[in-house]
Amino acid sequence: MALDHGKCHRFLHDIFLAQYRECGGARVIKVEPSKALMDVPLSIELSGFPPNQPVTVAATQIYQTGSRWGAQATFLADDEGHFNIGRQAPISGDYEGVAAMGLIWSAKLVTPPSRALPEDWAMHPSSIQFTATTTQGNNAEVEVIRDKAAAGVIRRVIRTDGLAGTLFLPPGEGPRPAVLVLHGGNGAGPGGSGDETQGAMLASRGYAAFNIAYFAAPGLPRGLVNIPLEYFEKAIRWMRAQPWLGDGFLAVWGSSRGGELALLLGATFPDINAVSAWVPSGVIFWPLGLPELGDTRYHASWTLAGRPLPFLQENNTMVEPIPPQGPGEVRAFAPIYLRHLGDARAVERATIPVENTRGPVLLVSGTDDQMWPSSALADVAMRRLTVKAFQYQHHHLKYEGAGHTILLPYGPRTTRNIAMRVEGFEGQLCDQGGAPRLDAEAGADAWHQMLQFFEKAQRDRK
Repeated sequence: MALDHGKCHRFLHDIFLAQYRECGGARVIKVEPSKALMDVPLSIELSGFPPNQPVTVAATQIYQTGSRWGAQATFLADDEGHFNIGRQAPISGDYEGVAAMGLIWSAKLVTPPSRALPEDWAMHPSSIQFTATTTQGNNAEVEVIRDKAAAGVIRRVIRTDGLAGTLFLPPGEGPRPAVLVLHGGNGAGPGGSGDETQGAMLASRGYAAFNIAYFAAPGLPRGLVNIPLEYFEKAIRWMRAQPWLGDGFLAVWGSSRGGELALLLGATFPDINAVSAWVPSGVIFWPLGLPELGDTRYHASWTLAGRPLPFLQENNTMVEPIPPQGPGEVRAFAPIYLRHLGDARAVERATIPVENTRGPVLLVSGTDDQMWPSSALADVAMRRLTVKAFQYQHHHLKYEGAGHTILLPYGPRTTRNIAMRVEGFEGQLCDQGGAPRLDAEAGADAWHQMLQFFEKAQRDRK
């Protein structure tokens, strides 16, 4: 009698399921890599769970301040009790659709910080705890480590010749390409050097990175008011004098007002070999915060040779008084600034002469940026580069639907409003626009694109 292979297969499968239910199976969460830099995506695969049954996976991100960010999603295991989060959409949870890192970017704050941020926080890893739960309770768990700084990266606090910041050096000896990293309009922040994750990650990828502070830090101006560009020229000279750089490749990278500054420095100082500006402006904006006590000069954001540089809102016929913000009120500033762009003469006066840059330019923006209209502001720079027949490569990565918080991968992206820290604007809530998934995907792509951009810029320079 002929053997019915189909019936045989089903018979063996039924035996397997019976044995599985009797013994409980070996339930496993496999997350790879178990320890890696934070910009490396995770593969999350689960096996040994009840076939065709829902399994809820939770991820808790734990940071140096004691804060915890959590997300969860429920998936349907297949006939073998297996599923891969990077290939399967959840049936419910904190995000929708297939997203390998969905449990990371959809996380919300569940435990506020309980301790101060250590000075060298960028040198310490964070962790992510994964748990898988069925109707029978906790079934599997695993923890992975996420590094901001690779093994061998060196961090040095720089306080020399009036400069303030933090230097990150990659492992090993010899000359290295370098990046001057510029913080944004919310000041240097608690650590006094902006987001040191940027410098640590650049060093982990082979770059000497100098996170320079320029306002809202001890010994520096309290506001973004009358900041001399010569301060950054001094930083460039200091970097060039170091044995790890010399006459090697030097780029500048900034975000938001730091992106505006990156374009301005590239257009002003020929020692800069490439510019990366994220959610930037190709037009100089008005000062932000309070001037120094006793400073009776005309107030602009930036000065050069003692003279204030023209800014968009100066003598702008489209500028109207901005009503004060009420307590807890969230404001989107992009519509206000779009109106300011309606004065063509003011735009022309304040446009950065980006065509003077001595190297390639990379612009990154989100079309739903509500902090300021970064896509439109970056387009001003792109148009000028085109009209002036700019000889170097120039690209604008315009991410549809993304907002202002296009950041390094990978982390929570559910914070939609940012509170200002700058003196005179403390606590004002600013709408960032975008959406968690779109911002997360934009940040991941922009980071890897920027690394490739820097690599190509180095090859083209030789």
